[in-house]
Amino acid sequence: MSRPARFFQSFLPAALLGAAVAASGAEIKFDFSQFPEGRLPPGLASRVTGTGGPGDWKIMDEIVAPTLAPLLTNGLSAATAKHSVLAQLSRDATANHSPLLLLTNETLANFTFTTRLKIVSGTVAPEAGLAFRAQDENNYYVVRASAEGNLLWYRVVRGVRYEGQGIGVKVPIPLDAWQELKVECAGNQIRCFLNGQLLIPPLRAGAPTNDAAVNDSTFATGNVGFWTAADTVAYFADARINYAPRVPLIQTAVAEVSKKYPRLLGLKVYSLKNSDTPMLIADGKEKDLGSPGGKPEADVIQNGVIMYLKEKNSVEVTLPLRDRNGDIIAAIKITLPSFRGETTDTAVTRATVVKKAVESRLDILQDIND
Repeated sequence: MSRPARFFQSFLPAALLGAAVAASGAEIKFDFSQFPEGRLPPGLASRVTGTGGPGDWKIMDEIVAPTLAPLLTNGLSAATAKHSVLAQLSRDATANHSPLLLLTNETLANFTFTTRLKIVSGTVAPEAGLAFRAQDENNYYVVRASAEGNLLWYRVVRGVRYEGQGIGVKVPIPLDAWQELKVECAGNQIRCFLNGQLLIPPLRAGAPTNDAAVNDSTFATGNVGFWTAADTVAYFADARINYAPRVPLIQTAVAEVSKKYPRLLGLKVYSLKNSDTPMLIADGKEKDLGSPGGKPEADVIQNGVIMYLKEKNSVEVTLPLRDRNGDIIAAIKITLPSFRGETTDTAVTRATVVKKAVESRLDILQDIND
């Protein structure tokens, strides 16, 4: 073989991202109860806008209002039930400091993002909300609720908050009380709701609700996530995203190659873009998209190795996927039926043919970075 190979007889599969962020068609649900306290699900990346330290994001149990409590069978009162929530616990009071937690394995354009949130404390700016269409930690939209009594939408561009150019409304938002915050994006139209009521933009007297929207084209697509300000401690729960799925070119290419080679048992592509965990971005069977990979896929992307796994009736080969310049930008995992007398070299050769078929169908670098 021209490249080094590493051999795995078996390895434990990584916990599916679907256990925490379950993608089903055009819906993503965050189920924080599937992960232990003190940890974060894969696919969520901590970022910070401005100066100061990163946020302290953790899953924790919290007594919640009945509307948040799970169904109980043990006789406990729903009003006193505990619920797994996402908490931001850092009390860094640095000015112009905004911790974010972004869902980095999905780029969204048109969607509805809903969460319940509770502002627990904050002295500098008791504010929490949703970041969306984020390009990075310095460029995004945000809608945030403030315990000082207002809801505000604005842009952050190159790390600068354009609050004065935003749209806000005065509304009571008490500390230590759960609120439902929702943002809708459709093209350049944005609408923000608090507790089911459209507040941004404010409705004109007699105007139909469906006609009201903020019109802004600064960011067309991007990541979504959770946002807090300064020393705010806040909890998030019951979060979900309904969205119009975008089919990336890499998924189209993988689907086409899967049809060309119908005897393939599996064809998957993993990327490390914007995440410490490799994420499944294309699947010939269109299952489990967004689920995490593990150390084997990460090693292939980071070190250029080839992974080989022999099963009873199949072989699995994971190879580096390269752009036109020869740089590694993903890992492609190919599962083939095995035959008597097959060697590692023959399996890698067969898998390489499939890999090149995928590469020939698109500009890989542009697609994965889009």
